[in-house]
Amino acid sequence: MAVTPGDPSRESVLSALRSAVLREDPYGPFGGLPEKVRVDRGKDFLSRTVTAAFDLLDVTVEDLPAYTPHLKGTVEGLNRAVESMFLAALPGYARQPRPGKRASRPKDEVLLGFEDFTARLLAWTLWWNTEHRPAPLRGKTPLQAWQDDPTPLRDVPATDLWTFTLEDAGTRTLTPRGIRFRRRDYVGAWMTGQAGI
Repeated sequence: MAVTPGDPSRESVLSALRSAVLREDPYGPFGGLPEKVRVDRGKDFLSRTVTAAFDLLDVTVEDLPAYTPHLKGTVEGLNRAVESMFLAALPGYARQPRPGKRASRPKDEVLLGFEDFTARLLAWTLWWNTEHRPAPLRGKTPLQAWQDDPTPLRDVPATDLWTFTLEDAGTRTLTPRGIRFRRRDYVGAWMTGQAGI
């Protein structure tokens, strides 16, 4: 997953894809390359950068017609579960019933900061995957169902994805000060002794 403090973007899609593919700590054990990804016409999923990333990983992208949530029912069901089981219990939840149906929230209610929200979401996700037993899984947790599934996995080494979330900005030359991009110098330990490349 990728948790972003703003609207989704191609960067957050690439970050989520990278964490979804890798299976070692802290990402796994879920993961591996999918054969196909269904997207719902979101500009972030259909950007040139994300499309190139899927092509690089040899993953087919199926662009679904507008207003067809039934074609990605598993994702929609998970989104509903997140909303009803996690988000609805948080302070400041925006989709409360109209006034009169339920007591209004206190005026002095303190909203969660980004770090607190992310920590709670990660804890809920861990609970969902390791303790929750949804009815369709017949008494198994999602982790148990994943481990029992005989489908072969396609793994990608983490070293092949270390720059995966970076967008190709053209050719750059390493200098003794690093790489210059948009009037800023970027440096890293691996650049030492590599000037001129």
